[in-house]
Amino acid sequence: MATDTTCFPAGTAPAPAMIVLPGGSYDHHADHEGEPVARWLNRLGLHAVVLRYRVGPGCFPAALHDAREVLAGLRENGLGMPVDHRVGVIGFSAGGHLGGLLATDTADVTLAEPWTYAGRPDAAILGYPVTDLREWLPGRIPNLFHADVQRLLGPDATPELAAELSVGTRVTAPGEGDPVPPVLVWTTSDDAGVPALHSLELMRSLAVAGVGFEGHVFASGEHGLGLAEGTAPGQWTGLAERWLAELGWA
Repeated sequence: MATDTTCFPAGTAPAPAMIVLPGGSYDHHADHEGEPVARWLNRLGLHAVVLRYRVGPGCFPAALHDAREVLAGLRENGLGMPVDHRVGVIGFSAGGHLGGLLATDTADVTLAEPWTYAGRPDAAILGYPVTDLREWLPGRIPNLFHADVQRLLGPDATPELAAELSVGTRVTAPGEGDPVPPVLVWTTSDDAGVPALHSLELMRSLAVAGVGFEGHVFASGEHGLGLAEGTAPGQWTGLAERWLAELGWA
């Protein structure tokens, strides 16, 4: 596999696998959102693979191609791990955006190669995700992440492309193409890096489409918390474990 991945098998028994997508503003990869998350998933009995997707100026659609390749590889041969038929994704911040794109992926994404389409994952956990690439969020609120959009899409990105790659605009109702998987979203109300409105608007889109989801907004916490151990938002790991158990994954 040409992509930069590290696999973390949970053992020798067949089990679901999760693709771990660290954040980093599509500029770098936040280490604390990679291996520590994979080790936590292992403790739940899940296999994990950390994907260091391509970043830097104009890294779309390369980053999506990387995620598609890992999804396809896990379904085809488990990437050397005993993966059953279930593959999910967990992403944070910009990695949450990429995870959201994968969860709403289609074969006709602008600029992306149709032949790389690998379907959609079976579950998605998105932590303080970027979900909207447009200049203005609903309510004419400036999008603080918009300055990073050129890094992802390049200097000639059009408003139309930014809208197409905003995760909330891509959510489809059950029965319309491949299903959007169950989604768990969490964030903090005072996140100064990616405002909570990104998560709230995604929840709204999922609710309107009738897609099953669970959402948690914690009162306070800085951006980029990762596992958030020792903080109030750190409750998200227990909530996610329960959610995964309800899906029959953990």
